[in-house]
Amino acid sequence: MPLSLQALTNKLYQVRHLWAVISFALGLSSYFLVERQPWLAAVLTGFLVFSWLLLLTEGLWQQRFAGTAMEGVSQGFLKLMLQAVHQEAFFFSLPFVLLQWSGGAEYIFFTTLVISAALVSIIDPVYFWLARHRALYFGFHAWALFVALLVLLPLIFHWSTDSALTWAGWLTALFALPSFWRFGGPRKWFRWAGLIAVSCVIALAPRWLAPLVPPLTLSLEERAMALSFSRSERKPLVKGEVFSSDEVGQGLYAYTAIKAPLGLGQDVYHYWFHDGEQVDRIPLKVYGGRESGFRTWSRKRHIPVPSQGRWRVEVRTEDNQIIGVLRFYITP
Repeated sequence: MPLSLQALTNKLYQVRHLWAVISFALGLSSYFLVERQPWLAAVLTGFLVFSWLLLLTEGLWQQRFAGTAMEGVSQGFLKLMLQAVHQEAFFFSLPFVLLQWSGGAEYIFFTTLVISAALVSIIDPVYFWLARHRALYFGFHAWALFVALLVLLPLIFHWSTDSALTWAGWLTALFALPSFWRFGGPRKWFRWAGLIAVSCVIALAPRWLAPLVPPLTLSLEERAMALSFSRSERKPLVKGEVFSSDEVGQGLYAYTAIKAPLGLGQDVYHYWFHDGEQVDRIPLKVYGGRESGFRTWSRKRHIPVPSQGRWRVEVRTEDNQIIGVLRFYITP
């Protein structure tokens, strides 16, 4: 029996490189499958929470199997399983992240962190070096959980991206707090207070940094500026990117088709800017489920005079997360 267990451990280690390929494929395939089978999102959430509990109780498992034939198998299996979960979480979320590039430079830092974490999860020397530093490893797992929750909460519960951002922060802090307790041994009361304060910072940071976090489950499928609009067909008629001052005398339409998960209702806003200065803010409502995006529009009836210059319309959430930008120019 011990020989077979050791052989199984060796075999798993030999094919460890395949885990990255398999997890990458599962992550991308689940991105498309979740559009049709939202329950898959709930399964991934369950795996993330379950793996977190295994990570927290790792010491108990090591004590339980210490000195037995299962000691090496349990440790090796836990590491491989956690690595696969991290890969699945990041590669599942990555397509949603990459769809937000049109939101602007604000998302470069967030996107870079997600891509970097995804690469770390598939590069064994870096990943297992990280696993040896427990505080960093718990932080890495917390980051995987946070990123995945930004996608999973709207898919499962049909929460708006604003609510998902808030709850992702609090749930990550809730799971991270027991992790902090494992480090440093006994603590005085002020150190416990410090740990609780750190957890509160983790919970509230997403709200403070909301404009830097993309609304991952929303994407701009279509966009257009138009002089006229067919309300019956819900489509722009005379589109363009350059207009004259005379043409916009009767106003201008900003048309956007926003893709959102089935069942999700989301408040969004069209922010109109002229040469970098905000001149209007128009509230809209988006309902998810349409494959090509929920079609909505705003009309600015009164264009300020003089109107020439660079214009843009930013599509934002309640938390000022940018979904996309429409740019156009008005000539004299």
